[in-house]
Amino acid sequence: MLNILMKRLSRVAEAIAAIALAAIFIVFLLQIFTRYSGKISQWMPVENLSLWMSEIEPLRWTVYLISLLWVWLIFLGCSFVVRERDHVAFDILYQAAPPRLRKFMTILGAIILIAVMLISLPATWDAIMANRLMELKKLQTLRLPITGDKISIKWLFFPYLVLMALLIIRSISRIFVELRTNNQNTEVKET
Repeated sequence: MLNILMKRLSRVAEAIAAIALAAIFIVFLLQIFTRYSGKISQWMPVENLSLWMSEIEPLRWTVYLISLLWVWLIFLGCSFVVRERDHVAFDILYQAAPPRLRKFMTILGAIILIAVMLISLPATWDAIMANRLMELKKLQTLRLPITGDKISIKWLFFPYLVLMALLIIRSISRIFVELRTNNQNTEVKET
């Protein structure tokens, strides 16, 4: 049951990451087009198209949107999309240990990670979400599409809170998987 839930959450995270990457690519192409359309407009054979392209102003908000999406993509990807075995690990001692000690080390490592995340979560929440300065500081040119309000800079840092929550969930899942498996399996399992 837990494995099915984790696989579904991982699939949702993969879909979100793929959409974010596609959006980054499209916005990047839009940025390039608007930046250089005035320079290449003189080579357009159609008069109306040339005139239209020469009047296009570069879009300043694209850099901020790309940055915002990139931060979200990295933190979401590191917390859920990248498999456990694909992370960089210094596992010389782990590989040299007998299977029972490996299991203990895996569970202890997950418990330590959960503890560190839970201890730092309230202070991180306060620094990002409850900080008045984070609410007042706005991204320069990026606005909400419906209201037109500038986006608060706290949303640039919010993915770190998402990362913390997802790492806690992933580590709890890792503990349950380790406790359910026997000592014969020493490979790092995907969670």
